[in-house]
Amino acid sequence: MKPTADATPRPTPDRLIFIFLGLFSFAVIFSVTAVQAALFLTLIALLVKNYRERSLPLLPRTARAHPLALPWLVYLSVCLLTALTAYYPAKGFSQLNSDFLKYICLFTLLLAVKAEHLPRLSAIYTLAAFAAAVVGITEVSAAKYLDISPRANAFMNAVRYGEVMVIAFLLALSRIALPSKESFSRERAFYLLAAPLIFSALILSQTRGAYLGAVAGVLAMFYFSPASRKKLAAWCAALLILAGLLISTNPALKARVSAGAIANRGDLADNSPATGVNVRLRLWALGFKMLKAHPVLGVGPDNIKKVFKKFHPEPFPEDGIYGTLNNLYVHQAAERGLLGLGALLLLFGASFKFARDRFRSTGSPYALWALTALPAYFVVNLTEISFQHVHTAFAIFLALAFAAAAGKETV
Repeated sequence: MKPTADATPRPTPDRLIFIFLGLFSFAVIFSVTAVQAALFLTLIALLVKNYRERSLPLLPRTARAHPLALPWLVYLSVCLLTALTAYYPAKGFSQLNSDFLKYICLFTLLLAVKAEHLPRLSAIYTLAAFAAAVVGITEVSAAKYLDISPRANAFMNAVRYGEVMVIAFLLALSRIALPSKESFSRERAFYLLAAPLIFSALILSQTRGAYLGAVAGVLAMFYFSPASRKKLAAWCAALLILAGLLISTNPALKARVSAGAIANRGDLADNSPATGVNVRLRLWALGFKMLKAHPVLGVGPDNIKKVFKKFHPEPFPEDGIYGTLNNLYVHQAAERGLLGLGALLLLFGASFKFARDRFRSTGSPYALWALTALPAYFVVNLTEISFQHVHTAFAIFLALAFAAAAGKETV
């Protein structure tokens, strides 16, 4: 029996892939659960599409041929090895789930995101960041009336929020610096509005590592995109004025920004803006102590908290037993030794080279996003372990997928 003329057609796998990618792009700002669900729905739709086209065997071959495949294989192999040699192997193996999920995320996005998706996915992701910025700024404005934290955070830890805003801000700035050839006036106006709002939310997050990351990302944009330097200089001047106004009118923010430079190294008082700096310094020293004891393979993935008292039996500031050393590179070296740190640096270096090569061959704002977001991300991880967090790691993988899918631009 033939379907009636007004029957609603079923969504094609291509259409479903785009819908799930759109959900991924929006949810990565807000929800770990939703973005993971969107990832697996995208993967299922991708498998169905290739099964119908009888090209399913091509997916693993395409993934293996990608320039990032070998660095990821090295990284995952080291993760497995260091889990086997961990103080507590069960904890070490539990971390493999997170490591493998990151691999699945990146290669699903690399295989699923296509050039025709980029304008709309870019808008969806920026719209989510715009909404999160509005919520964060509202929180700070209402903090003294509602007795809540004066730091913008919008549904997540304030530090994570600041890092998320950095990545989103660099996408908006990339779209302004290099308007895509298919851009139209309303789309450009959207990014012109989004960039300063997201930047304001970033400043109000009071996340010092994110500030440094933003500087690194903008400097990378200056270096790699000489054609947009005049435009960027004007934007930077305006954003510095905006940052100065925000800091000067918010005493808590002003104290936190200045704490890193003038902090008393012994200050561990509750609610002191210097406490976070001093606790980090002590955690880094502890990480080097662990590395010295186990220089090749470390104490084991996800083992820091389990062995914390072994390496620091005396009371720690704030009576803490930490599971993170608040520096990805120190943390990685302590957990997985110099072998693990080397594998991580290989992975980061290969990702940066891939983004650089894609931008040089396309001149695309989408590739520029990846090329600038990666240095920002590397700097952010000097004070956090953001590579272990879904909101930030998945956003960086989205940027790499944008770079991979970008077509050559006429700019």
